[in-house]
Amino acid sequence: MIGLPLWVKYQQRAYLYYIIVPPCKRDSSFEILLEGKNCKIALDATDTWVERNDTGPALCDAELIRLIGKVVIAHFHIRKPHCN
Repeated sequence: MIGLPLWVKYQQRAYLYYIIVPPCKRDSSFEILLEGKNCKIALDATDTWVERNDTGPALCDAELIRLIGKVVIAHFHIRKPHCN
């Protein structure tokens, strides 16, 4: 379900995105619609937010993805799965 647009400012530009699949307590990964592209965002082995793209290379800037990951998790008040 797509709700209201959210935005994040990165490198002097505002990026609008919509949360398609929100994170939950069991799985902190989520999916967004960013500039008309679906992006699956998840934590990697080093606890860094990364884009999971099954079709090839990442579509978005890695720092932008990290920033969106932090913002979305804070918005939903969800801790990373391994945190106490």
